[in-house]
Amino acid sequence: MSNQERTYKVKETFNAAAEGYDKPALRFFSAAAEHLAGRMSFSGTERVLDVASGTGAVAIACARQLADGHVTGVDLSEGMLEKAREKAQFHQLNNLTFQCMDLEGMDFSAHVFDAACCGFGIFFLPDMEAGMKCIAHQVKPGGAIGITSFTGAMMEPMSQMFLDRMQSFGVALPPLSWKRLDDAEKIAALYCATGMVEVNTYTEQVGHYLTGFDEWWDILWFSGFRGLLSQLSETDLANFRKMHRDEVSALATAHGIWLNVEVLVSVGYKQNA
Repeated sequence: MSNQERTYKVKETFNAAAEGYDKPALRFFSAAAEHLAGRMSFSGTERVLDVASGTGAVAIACARQLADGHVTGVDLSEGMLEKAREKAQFHQLNNLTFQCMDLEGMDFSAHVFDAACCGFGIFFLPDMEAGMKCIAHQVKPGGAIGITSFTGAMMEPMSQMFLDRMQSFGVALPPLSWKRLDDAEKIAALYCATGMVEVNTYTEQVGHYLTGFDEWWDILWFSGFRGLLSQLSETDLANFRKMHRDEVSALATAHGIWLNVEVLVSVGYKQNA
């Protein structure tokens, strides 16, 4: 698959998922965004770039900390950005704007931003090092660049159940993108390769109890997992859901079904010129 084909596939997956990306079951995205914004140590006047902005969780978390600053969010999914704009308006935030563009196509003037963030986006890029360099190019020397990723235990054991069940339906599984950045050493190596310094990574648990299988299905259907589900026929999808419901529902306790979401929050700095 070419880079252009991969980009188109990611764009279409997230355009389709945009409708339900902010459902309660996916609230770990907002929780992780708050942790990332908090680790950026803003003074309140920064101009911040948020890459792979999605429905705006990170951009909104940052904007709330910038009394005299501004956030520019970019994403290649217009469907996601429509939701981000609606949320910004709902929260009456006037210090952020959203633009539809690919990371590699960002056309801002070099070094225009004081800082940059990317929540759960870097690991989707075929060339993560090139992507980080594109982001760093937009940031002033000495500026902070923060990202989030998942640990390797993300959503276990349900995620492995899901993948095993997909294989039983004959779906070939691609390499899991988040596992490219699933520990602090891999993240530090990426930052180092792109010339950034003073990198710190923090582990945050943002999991919660799901009320039942339907909330787990919301996560599958309104996230990157949807790209796998879309490969099933209508009949196979119905059968898949029934079989997967039985195995996941068996995990329920009196509190619900625990969703383990360990997040890695990393912040490093562009070297001064």
